[in-house]
Amino acid sequence: MIDKTTTISRVAFLQGRWKKLPIRPPWSVMEQEFIASCTTECRACEQACPENIIVLGRGRYPYIDFTKGECTFCERCVDACESGALAKNFSEQPWLIKATINMDACITNQQIICRSCEECCDVSAIKFIPKIGGVSSPSLSADNCTGCGACISVCPSQAIAIQQNTDPDHK
Repeated sequence: MIDKTTTISRVAFLQGRWKKLPIRPPWSVMEQEFIASCTTECRACEQACPENIIVLGRGRYPYIDFTKGECTFCERCVDACESGALAKNFSEQPWLIKATINMDACITNQQIICRSCEECCDVSAIKFIPKIGGVSSPSLSADNCTGCGACISVCPSQAIAIQQNTDPDHK
């Protein structure tokens, strides 16, 4: 859900994009400013991304596709952006997105052992707590999660998603 201070275009509303904004590249400015300043079809950030996870979406604006891999926060997209749509601020994190786990969809609920998400999480935001007489389930520490998306493409049941922080106290 979008907070009351966010406005969207009529087209975005009719296409249902008010439900979920796309994940923009790291260090993106606020959505309205991003749309206003991004030079559509310049593709500089997309071409600069060594992980090939920046793709063009509706309106030819770039977004992150975590099904293709993870963000390593290499800053190449920011360095390539000349429009100001990506602006590195050393006092802030690259973005305020975090992983979430849909436990109903996780295959550990079906007593299938899987630790794919834990194995690829470099910051140990996902851990499996041993469970006596059963299969351990993942536990996610949002405080440790960088939102890199490494856990997205490896999840066999697509139980992990990346969501934008909707806390009004954050950027």
